[in-house]
Amino acid sequence: MTALTDSDDEEEPSDAEQSDEEKPVDTLCVLLERIELLHQGTDSEKRESLQLLLENRDEFGQNSLFLWRLIRAYCDVHDVSSTLEEKKTHAEAGNLLNHVMHLIHQAYHSRL
Repeated sequence: MTALTDSDDEEEPSDAEQSDEEKPVDTLCVLLERIELLHQGTDSEKRESLQLLLENRDEFGQNSLFLWRLIRAYCDVHDVSSTLEEKKTHAEAGNLLNHVMHLIHQAYHSRL
């Protein structure tokens, strides 16, 4: 064995291991595709989009593409809401999330 060859101790990841590593990305892609379809739909589908995003917030809440769609979903639901109180609730939640996302973006870029 030479320094240029792989050692016997290093093994290639199995198909199952590679599949597990790719699963979160694939799951996120599927979720985001579904959210895009709901975003273009009826008022009820826009509400469903927000609910679906909120249900997946723990798993994908650190992903900027996910967060951007969550903010947009709050805006969508605000726009389709019929009462002033409901509009206010969704506007405040969306604005708070947007502010937090902006702070995360600033912190990330200040480290570069």
